[in-house]
Amino acid sequence: MRQIIIKHVVLMTTSVLLISLAAFSVQGQEAKQLYEATCAACHETSGRGDGPTGQALQPKPADLAKALKGKDEAYLAKVITEGGTSVGKSPMMPAYQGIFSDGQIQGLIQYVKGFASP
Repeated sequence: MRQIIIKHVVLMTTSVLLISLAAFSVQGQEAKQLYEATCAACHETSGRGDGPTGQALQPKPADLAKALKGKDEAYLAKVITEGGTSVGKSPMMPAYQGIFSDGQIQGLIQYVKGFASP
């Protein structure tokens, strides 16, 4: 009887893990697509800040690899939802509050954090 319970626990744990990984993968792909559709024109697909639109802006968009080092998720959420001026940055960075869902914002945060990774 104990072996049956252990097998069920292992099966349930594995199932939950696989479902979570699949959901994370889908969310990550959606975040990448959202970033490329909305942010890459200024920040470029690699986050360097030299996208086609960004080249014409003054000040230039941030290189996310440098700008995000040491920044927490609350900071990133504030920049995305309230725009650049909310954190003392460029007014050219628009606010996306009411445009992106909370899930999209969280996905973008996780996606752009990848630019600051060593």
